[in-house]
Amino acid sequence: MHRLQVLIFSSVLVAAAPSKPAAKPPRRPKLVLVISVDQFSADLFQRFAKDLPGGLGWLQKQGVVFTEAYHDHAFTETGPGHSVLLSGRFPGRTGIVENSWYERSSAHLVYCVEDETVHPIGQPDKAGASPSRFLGTTLGDWLQSQVKGSRAFSLSGKDRAAVLMAGRKPTAVYWFDSIGFNTSTAYAEHQPPWLASFDEELQGRFLRDNWTWSASGPRNGSSRTASWTLPGGMAVRNGLPRLIQGAGMPLDKGFPERFRRSPFFDQVTFEAARLLVEKEGVGRGPGTDLLTLSLSATDYIGHNYGTGGVEMEDQIHRLDGELGKFLAWLRHRVPNPWIVLSADHGGMDLPEGLKEDGLPAERLAEPKDWYAKLNVALRDRLGISTDLVRVTKSPKQIYLDDAALKTTGLARSQVLAAIQAQLKTQAEVEETATSEELEAFHESDLGNPRDSSLFARLKHSFMAGRSGDVLVVFKPLTLFHEPPYVANHGSPWDYDRRVPIIFLGPWKPHRVAMPVRTVDIAATLAKELGIEPDEKLDGKVLELELPASK
Repeated sequence: MHRLQVLIFSSVLVAAAPSKPAAKPPRRPKLVLVISVDQFSADLFQRFAKDLPGGLGWLQKQGVVFTEAYHDHAFTETGPGHSVLLSGRFPGRTGIVENSWYERSSAHLVYCVEDETVHPIGQPDKAGASPSRFLGTTLGDWLQSQVKGSRAFSLSGKDRAAVLMAGRKPTAVYWFDSIGFNTSTAYAEHQPPWLASFDEELQGRFLRDNWTWSASGPRNGSSRTASWTLPGGMAVRNGLPRLIQGAGMPLDKGFPERFRRSPFFDQVTFEAARLLVEKEGVGRGPGTDLLTLSLSATDYIGHNYGTGGVEMEDQIHRLDGELGKFLAWLRHRVPNPWIVLSADHGGMDLPEGLKEDGLPAERLAEPKDWYAKLNVALRDRLGISTDLVRVTKSPKQIYLDDAALKTTGLARSQVLAAIQAQLKTQAEVEETATSEELEAFHESDLGNPRDSSLFARLKHSFMAGRSGDVLVVFKPLTLFHEPPYVANHGSPWDYDRRVPIIFLGPWKPHRVAMPVRTVDIAATLAKELGIEPDEKLDGKVLELELPASK
């Protein structure tokens, strides 16, 4: 065949060949709402939130519910937990290893969102909050840089929750500060007028209204009313009603904490969220807006009354009702928003209550006393007269006093071995790992989060330079006595790390029993929104479509 004929014939074949179908454009909503309920364990969800008529019940019925979802890091606290939800990375990579950690360069304890270069609006003499210690980016950053006209807003009862879900360059971030909502100069120079007016009105309500926490409905019989006396004569009583603030009474120094550990805290957060959506036109912009909402009352109630009392049962019921009203209002204003619900961590009940239920729970000494005994044991074991372990807030991370170590002439490896040997003799300790061991540990495959090893969970909480020299896991159902809290969280055990994950959007409702991780949330939302993360994620994309029947 002549060359010209070949060329003509070939071009005809090309023209006749079926064209490759164009890539389907991503289905983006006008609004993605991500809700974190602080200290909302899967146990609480199953125990108190089953078949509720409000928002929690509606999400369970209408959403894609992952029934086996886990935080896969060891130190399950508010800062680390919120840092992973929309970053898709473990705390060892976000840099938020705990709520606070010992900073070697400054020789003092630092708070995870503390930033002395900024200040809260209207409080120039006070350090503010920012993402300066957070490493990397989050969903809000990816969305704003890749989808024209998109914005990212964050609101919470806690600064660390709002800041760490918001990412590096959000549109606006607000949190409850003493008796109103505020932000810092990291984000704005002034409060928006609508927020200043809201705070002014709220402070008036604190003074003129009666804030009494009474039971909102009948108990289901699984919560308790009980009293205990803890070490040091600290009294604990479960029961309602509770007076938070009486009408006409002046606000005393204890009011902010009483308010935080009541359902009214979430109620007011929802009120602020409605105003934010309304005044900023959230979900009505040219792109896809992200709103992160962290609800903090459940955490304060768990810390102060435990997770098994009537207070917690009533809190979950009230949360269900307030969430239901908010979601109904939001969906009327912004059609078809995508909604994700999860939690930063779970929580453990009072050891005293667990013991009455026949469980082997234990309340340990205060951290300072535990450290003192450890230093005495190390002096005896090493034959020295110097304390080598720094006394910090958290016994989960042991930091060596490098200056004291130098005076002893002992090798670091020798001291670390002595610390681990001593800890192995202590009945309350389950596992230890040195920073060198964790740096050398590499996972070829994350595997099943339900069965991940304690060592892997420690690795996911570890960052060289910020984490301690020895990391410690304590036995299940043990808590340190840390007044004013009576119950706590922060362990790698399932009651602290297993949480709900629900996606609601254009996907058919169903339940998924496959074990998943909280770091999977960001990866999944990014894929569904058709955007790319700015860095490598630890999470993987979850399948939200209902599997085809065989």
